[in-house]
Amino acid sequence: MEYRTSNALSRELGDALRQARRRAKVRTKTLLEELSWSAGKLSKLEIGMRGTSPDDVARLAGHIHVDIGTYDKIMALAHEPNSGHYVRPHGVAMPDSLRMLILHEQMAKTIRSYQTIVIPGLLQTADYAQALMGDGLDADLAVNDRMTRQGIFDKPLPPKARFFIYEAALHRMIGGPQVMYEQMLQLLFRGGVRLIPFAAALPRSLSSPFTFMTFDDHFPLTYVECGSVSLFLDTFEATKATQQSCNDLARVALSEEQSRSVFAKWADRFDRLREAEDVPGGDAVA
Repeated sequence: MEYRTSNALSRELGDALRQARRRAKVRTKTLLEELSWSAGKLSKLEIGMRGTSPDDVARLAGHIHVDIGTYDKIMALAHEPNSGHYVRPHGVAMPDSLRMLILHEQMAKTIRSYQTIVIPGLLQTADYAQALMGDGLDADLAVNDRMTRQGIFDKPLPPKARFFIYEAALHRMIGGPQVMYEQMLQLLFRGGVRLIPFAAALPRSLSSPFTFMTFDDHFPLTYVECGSVSLFLDTFEATKATQQSCNDLARVALSEEQSRSVFAKWADRFDRLREAEDVPGGDAVA
């Protein structure tokens, strides 16, 4: 496929400008007259299909009267070099409010997600996510953002998603047996989920989690979360390497049917554990 002139950075900038303009409720016709721009120029800029100078971006931001915080964020994007790899900071294990992530998940045609020690965020129950993130306002907001992200699967044309989970994530008790039981049911009844068993010989390409998104009109995007920062890559080299990793995952993973059988066994185990917790002096379940 021949991709149009666009990259993850230009789309994030365009999205920021579009949101700011809509919040300002400025009449588009008036704005275009003041800037001496065509409607096509503004439209292409807001969908990331056209580049422009930081001076033009500053003029647009000024005409829609953005606040200083929004202005600084927009201008930081306008001045950021198009390197093909973009670092975005966030709270530890809380990337869910990142516009670059949200925007591209909403646009994605396909999503491939690989996780090694936790359930992928797009598959997590609210209780599992809450147990991971802890208590407090920031954690509550992050959980809400994560549940909102999952809304992409409720669209008329949702992305075709495939999730690969290393077996270690099932052994890690998050939030207790009740939370894990409900999480196993979520995996059991959600299509497109495949388990990587401990017995699988993992190539080096599968040492770290990642998400790989493809689009109808844009070059693919690789997303890697690293503690308190996330890295987005849309270079040819990164795409080629991640595509190979996706092929490796498909090769070593159990089938969906085999994976569902494993999830069912774990659901049964956690079900018995939660029942044992309700019985005073109940025996531990192996």
